[in-house]
Amino acid sequence: MTVDTMTLQRAAGSGTGLRFDAADGLSRALRDGCFLLALPAGFDPGPGITLCREFHRAPEDGPAATRAYRGFKEVPGVYFDREHFQTEHVLIDGPGRTRHFPPELHAMAERMSALTLLVLREAMTELGIAPELWSEVTGGAVDGLGTHWFAANHYRSERAQLGCAPHKDTGFVTVLYNEEPGLEASVDGVWVPVDPVPGHFVVNFGGAFELLTAALDRPVRALLHQVRQCAPVPGAADRFSFAAFANPPATGDLHQVREDGSAAPVRSSEDFLREFNERTWSDRHADFGIAEAVDAGGGGTT
Repeated sequence: MTVDTMTLQRAAGSGTGLRFDAADGLSRALRDGCFLLALPAGFDPGPGITLCREFHRAPEDGPAATRAYRGFKEVPGVYFDREHFQTEHVLIDGPGRTRHFPPELHAMAERMSALTLLVLREAMTELGIAPELWSEVTGGAVDGLGTHWFAANHYRSERAQLGCAPHKDTGFVTVLYNEEPGLEASVDGVWVPVDPVPGHFVVNFGGAFELLTAALDRPVRALLHQVRQCAPVPGAADRFSFAAFANPPATGDLHQVREDGSAAPVRSSEDFLREFNERTWSDRHADFGIAEAVDAGGGGTT
């Protein structure tokens, strides 16, 4: 890493695993908190891009062909207006995607969600966490349980505000698609650009994974990141991004693996999420990522 840019490790899917360009690429990625993952063959980001462009519009606005991507402001517990930041977003779990997403968007989101589990399994293997513990210590997330969010973000460039709050993601793994600059990571206390690389996702690790591995000799770093203020560009559309997340259940316990290979619960998932929401967003959405998952029956599945 240097102070003016963040150089990320690169990987691609290989059968049922990951292949990094560097022999120690995964180990370095876990230490950095993020890496680049090549888009799988045949992956089409078009439905996600359309959702980001349309979700905040009324159903009657725009062409009929994109009507299924609009009207999410009216879906309870799915749309969030971040009043102190440029971002507004849709956050939706697995059952919600089945109910509300058109087929091509649903298929794209589930493909990204599957990638979060691939990364999670590869990372736990690299760290030597015993496979028989995986389900317990991830709250079932590694098996497709837990809460598998999908988020679509629209950055309102007319607002003279920070694009997105400085934060660490709450879960285990995030797979992010973006095309425009704006994402920044904190490196030694300095905000450093994480510029998009065509044909690649940005994968980063979250707070639940950091907590899970904190007692190991190679703990995972949860990346502190933000989106800087996005300036309007005449004739250009606003910045967007979309992401899939592998998270533990919204209720229950978060675990930590000890040096001897055993594991134990260390804190409440709900308390962890509420503390994150209050510290990060400072808005009215105190139940962000909690109430919706509980209402869905304890967490969505992929």
